[in-house]
Amino acid sequence: MGLFGTAGIRGSVGEVTPELALSVGRAAGESDTEFVVGRDGRETGGALAAAVTAGLESAGADVERAGLVPTPALAFASQGRRGIAITASHNPPPDNGLKLFVDGEEYDREAERRIEERVDAGERQAAWDAWGETARADPLPAYREAVAGFASDHGADPDGLVVAVDCGNGMASLATPQVLTTLGADVRALNANVDGHFPARESKPTPESLSDLRAFVADGDADLGIGHDGDADRIVVVDGDGEVVHEDTVLAILAEHYVRESDAADPVVVTTPNASARIDDRVRAAGGRIERVRLGALHEGIATARESGDLDTSVVFAAEPWKHVHTALGGWIDGVASAAVFAPLVAREGL
Repeated sequence: MGLFGTAGIRGSVGEVTPELALSVGRAAGESDTEFVVGRDGRETGGALAAAVTAGLESAGADVERAGLVPTPALAFASQGRRGIAITASHNPPPDNGLKLFVDGEEYDREAERRIEERVDAGERQAAWDAWGETARADPLPAYREAVAGFASDHGADPDGLVVAVDCGNGMASLATPQVLTTLGADVRALNANVDGHFPARESKPTPESLSDLRAFVADGDADLGIGHDGDADRIVVVDGDGEVVHEDTVLAILAEHYVRESDAADPVVVTTPNASARIDDRVRAAGGRIERVRLGALHEGIATARESGDLDTSVVFAAEPWKHVHTALGGWIDGVASAAVFAPLVAREGL
């Protein structure tokens, strides 16, 4: 069974069912393990979260239910334990999915294969007196504080910067405007209510779907715009003229920033083959080097670079277009952190 793609399990409501979620939860859960489970705003998310929780508990795992959270916040909450995000990211409303984390990082291919084998084998539930328990969790305040603190530590000072944030009725509504406001930016939040039908625009942020944000920035006083997908792991940047900044330019600016800021003798940026060579040029000029890995395997590339390097090697950033891992913050893809770091760079240096 090939359950996992490049970003967890994802598919239509006829494919990602409560029955599948129950099986994956039971396959992932083990006695004396602890999971945190959260979801995006999709209509099917509540049932799938309940099903995966039942599977985890019946396998002997304890579960904290985080409710509605951005996927980066769920990953943040999985540090020191495991986590499952119920999300289809930028897919259309009828889709949903499951993304598994351990200690803040997505499951690698070997861990995913073990889950698939257990699902195929029909993992049996734990003994009646070994089932786990459920509690409530609220990781959002700690996550927002951590992102704002991280951005501040990395030179973020957007004081007076006017930023328009199109949350697209997704989970960024609960994080990006709040973090940027904490940092001192003047935030104009658009479509900042969570609605799993995504009535304002499609969940995937593209030049076409962000037409309202682009017009808002071009016709108003915003210095730049930020668009997110449904679960806030992706980011698209719009300049002050309402034009979408190429995703490789955003990646290159962030990569160069982290390399210049690093005091490591061998600062490494991990990226994918579909990223432009302009990134290599800017990273080399800043004193770093690039390692490329297959699409969807940034976490594996980070681990490989760390293992193959010496004590002077430091992975300072990892990214594929639209998706960034701020390694000093954690091992997950985080569009909220990208907004918090990139906006102040614009304020200080321009685009």
